[in-house]
Amino acid sequence: MMTRTLSRPGRQRGLTMLELAFVMLVVGILASTLVPMLSDTHHKSMAEEDRRILKNLKEVLIGQFLATGRLPECKNAAGVASAGNCDTARSLEGLPVRVLDSRNQPIKYDVWNNPAAASLTTSDPTTACDRLDTAITAAYAPGQLAQCAGVPDYDNSATWGTYCGTPQNVAFVLVATGLNRDGQSGEIAASSPLRPGNRNIGADRVFERPERRHVGVLPGSNTPVNYDDIVEVVTLQELKARCPL
Repeated sequence: MMTRTLSRPGRQRGLTMLELAFVMLVVGILASTLVPMLSDTHHKSMAEEDRRILKNLKEVLIGQFLATGRLPECKNAAGVASAGNCDTARSLEGLPVRVLDSRNQPIKYDVWNNPAAASLTTSDPTTACDRLDTAITAAYAPGQLAQCAGVPDYDNSATWGTYCGTPQNVAFVLVATGLNRDGQSGEIAASSPLRPGNRNIGADRVFERPERRHVGVLPGSNTPVNYDDIVEVVTLQELKARCPL
């Protein structure tokens, strides 16, 4: 007599260990590919947000200068006037605009405040633009706010110690420090034979130019640079151009 075996309706066979291992392998490959892509997209989005925040703050500061004849004074954490080492909360207190970057870190701020060459933080609307003429003709002096004369060529190490040249005086500067913070990720203020530095984290009040290219490692090597700052600079000449005729 023949015996017929009937399968129960609706019952499905489970995955074998081999099939499960294959599925896990595929998931792992997808994760290793997608996670870095998503992270990179996230960081780019935050960088764009930082650019927007800095541009808005820049316009508010220019508007304040044109309306009141002065830029916000650089103040330290104690609220005392300072030549550099500005505390953002103290210096930009009361402005109707965001002063934190996309990661809720304070935006760096510094301002031209050389009393011997026309301070821009103590003037008034009637003399502010004339003071700019005096400031424009002033030569760079160490300790005064300025930007580098150029940017480093990552492919040419001979430029790393010389690209700043003679720094150029500026009216004010804003910096969003990105993912890499001061003193983190191996960033250094002064250039070395091994890699270019980041002047934005130095104490000499000389800042990088906005057009400096972002880079994590030097081309063709594994040497970290970790430069991802967003910089907004307003030169004395740019501020003068906004003055009414």
